Amino acid sequence: MTTPKDETFNGLSAKEWTILGKNVWNDLSSPRQSHHLLHGATFPAALAERALSLYSKQGDIVFDPFAGIGTTIIAAAKLDRVGVGIELQEQFCTLASSLIDKEKTDLFSSKQSSRHEVICDDCRALDKYLYSNSVQLTLSAPPYPKVDIRPPKVQGPGRPRKNDLAEEMLERVPAHSLRQDDFGNFGYQMYLEELKLVFKKVLNVTREGGYSVWVVRDQRDTYNGAQYIPVHADIINLGVSAGWRHHDLIIWDQNDQRRLVLLGYPNVFYTNLNCSYLVVFRKPKDK
Repeated sequence: MTTPKDETFNGLSAKEWTILGKNVWNDLSSPRQSHHLLHGATFPAALAERALSLYSKQGDIVFDPFAGIGTTIIAAAKLDRVGVGIELQEQFCTLASSLIDKEKTDLFSSKQSSRHEVICDDCRALDKYLYSNSVQLTLSAPPYPKVDIRPPKVQGPGRPRKNDLAEEMLERVPAHSLRQDDFGNFGYQMYLEELKLVFKKVLNVTREGGYSVWVVRDQRDTYNGAQYIPVHADIINLGVSAGWRHHDLIIWDQNDQRRLVLLGYPNVFYTNLNCSYLVVFRKPKDK
């Protein structure tokens, strides 16, 4: 005998629960709109909506400490969750607020009373805006860490040497602000250290049994022998060291959305990094 869907923690039926149980997501393409071009690291609305459907229910508080243009918060408004985000860059805060207002205008009035906002601040100040043990789900894609990526060497009279690996990496690493407190400008070790502080603060504002989902992609250091940087594994380790329990790992397969690039030819073979990971943590019941 199955449990009625209104008694499950996320409101999903047994059938919905089973269908969404895949650990490889390859069906998340969403139409890109003009505002997506203003931010180089947005994930699809379909991803946000699925994650919110899995790990929260109507009325829960959903949080994004790296809110960008507000994809997580817009999904919260659409799915009748409370949504709170923090974003460092003022232009993205302004854009996110306008997109959230537009989404709420299109919704039924019964959903317009919930709190949905993106606050312009450093995410390390998150405890100024959220109570302890209040958040059910954090969903976020932190900025890409800064690995030692250098431009291709110049060969001949002003002509860059062809380096497909470097070009592919430079293309997909988004530009960040020039601010020293922007996570995208941190060296990798500093990036992990400061992110651990965020993880600890998010743990404090998350209620027991709540979830924290981080969308990350591994990288290669194209200057130092194309060394593989296992970002998702490092995120798992720092999350656990911050007090979280590693709960799940979901692969977001993007091969159908990203072009293949010839890497390392003809001397050494590299695969294209055309997948991201959803690293899922859960707050232990005894925290």
